[in-house]
Amino acid sequence: MQMIDSISTILSSITLDDVSLVFLTTFSSTIAGVFGLGGGLVLVVMLPWFVPANAVVPIHGITQLGSNISRLMLSYRYVVWSLGPRFIFGTVFGIALFSLVLTSLSTKYIPVIIAIYLLLSLWIKAFEKLLSKIESFFVVGMLQGGLGLIVGAPGPLAITLLMKKLSHPDQIIATASLMLSFVNLAKVVTYAIFGFVFWDYIHSIIFAIIGAFIGSFIGTIIRKKVDPDRFLHLLKWLLTILALQTLIRFSFF
Repeated sequence: MQMIDSISTILSSITLDDVSLVFLTTFSSTIAGVFGLGGGLVLVVMLPWFVPANAVVPIHGITQLGSNISRLMLSYRYVVWSLGPRFIFGTVFGIALFSLVLTSLSTKYIPVIIAIYLLLSLWIKAFEKLLSKIESFFVVGMLQGGLGLIVGAPGPLAITLLMKKLSHPDQIIATASLMLSFVNLAKVVTYAIFGFVFWDYIHSIIFAIIGAFIGSFIGTIIRKKVDPDRFLHLLKWLLTILALQTLIRFSFF
């Protein structure tokens, strides 16, 4: 009887935002499960609509941790483990370096910074070309981890380099899942050290992680059934619209 009462209390506390968050994280995790990229960008640009600005990056980190771990569990046999150590060392260095910036950055500007970064990476060819030319797993790990503290999802840095080194799609996505699991774990630990209380947002975190696991499962199933070029073109425009909406809502423009 007590269990039924507990379940009833949980169900009665579910809001429209909770349901929307599950759909959002399911969608973003499905994108990442199919293509290995794009899901984190969708999630980070939409989270400011659900949580306060200071909670966007840490909640994004713990949700993406769940998403990447679930993809890793589904495809671990394809991981190219030898590529991990240099990336991990770079991530630790990058997070230590960018933590200095984090202490002096006002959290209310984080959604705007994320939106501007996203627009630059989507539409400014020189910016995109600069990021795509990085050939070192140490440097990619440093930028993926360090920039991730500020903008949440710095784009497909790891996946771009992995696509140059590996040819099998399952190896690319599995190895990226390993790398990004570590990045997001490090991000979560860093924010906890700086005093962010994840428990205050446990309700949103639970629903976000549920969606992330569902999306990883769906993405793994449909990976070979989707036209990647057409979908990524539509995704680019979706991300652009979301970034512009974020700028309008969270800036003085």
